[in-house]
Amino acid sequence: MKKVLSAALSLLILFSLVAVLGPPSVSAKPLTNYNVLILKNSDAWGSPSVENTLTNMSIPYDVMTSTELQNKTAQDLIGAYDMIIIVSDQGQQFYNEIGPQMGKLEEYVKAGKVLEIHAANWGWGGGLWTTPLPGGVEIKKSYSNHDYVLANNTTLTSSYASHGYFVGLPANAEIITVQAPTGTPDNTRPSTATYTFGNGRVFVTGLTIEFSVARKGPEWESFYREIIMDNLGYSSIVLPPKAPVQRGIDVMLFNFYYYIQYHRALDEYNVLYTEAVEGGMDNETLGIAQIQNSTAAEYYANASQYGPVVSNFPRIYIFIDLRKAALHQKQAVGVLEEAMADW
Repeated sequence: MKKVLSAALSLLILFSLVAVLGPPSVSAKPLTNYNVLILKNSDAWGSPSVENTLTNMSIPYDVMTSTELQNKTAQDLIGAYDMIIIVSDQGQQFYNEIGPQMGKLEEYVKAGKVLEIHAANWGWGGGLWTTPLPGGVEIKKSYSNHDYVLANNTTLTSSYASHGYFVGLPANAEIITVQAPTGTPDNTRPSTATYTFGNGRVFVTGLTIEFSVARKGPEWESFYREIIMDNLGYSSIVLPPKAPVQRGIDVMLFNFYYYIQYHRALDEYNVLYTEAVEGGMDNETLGIAQIQNSTAAEYYANASQYGPVVSNFPRIYIFIDLRKAALHQKQAVGVLEEAMADW
């Protein structure tokens, strides 16, 4: 009962804040105004999980085969789609036909778009990637039942949580998950990453997204929904002047959640940091915590550049920065808590 009341109160506060503060001067398009292209010849592991997730989020999409893609130019794609998703676990024909078209997809990304590549092959479809991914990135075969999410110190578990890890990632890559086959994170095996490419973004993952979202629990769908939000948020960095406000409850709740998480973690950090200094914690540990705290503050400042954060809860474009602010602030707290536990 307490949890229900707490959730209801949170929603009441959320809508009250938006109503009182009113809409800000800058707005981004709603999720229903994005358009996503799904590239696949068949369902990965027999599950249309990508389509189902997009449908549940009210995001429009088209589905195209690797053969049909041959009839499209980079400009066709740039003009029609905010993001392209390549589905995992395809037959060999798919990879044979996608490989020669990688230049077209790279041109699409460089124009400021997002390419989300589910690169887990060695699956039921039997196909293998025949060419490197944008920027020369390659996936190496490696099965792992556990993959570790760096930002929030959680583990995703499945029959095979991932089928591979990436090599050749650019220096600007942000690692999202690493394989943890024994339960301990292996930072030498990044299984999900994102990196800028031209004016756009490439997202690569060796996770079995489609299989695990369909069969392995709500934490997988929640993880994937946040990935989609993050990637689409990147595509709305350049904001239209008079686009409608996003009214979707998911966007508002996600932004509200991370806003609360950031401020709670910040309050906790300030208390712990004072105790750590007074207790004589070493400068190296304090420095690591300060770096995470400063990084969180920078992301929060980015989320605040369009006006008060609370008045922008309905808008997707603050999601990326607000989420990262909360996660880095939580890491700052974690550094101090771990060190203090050893006192």
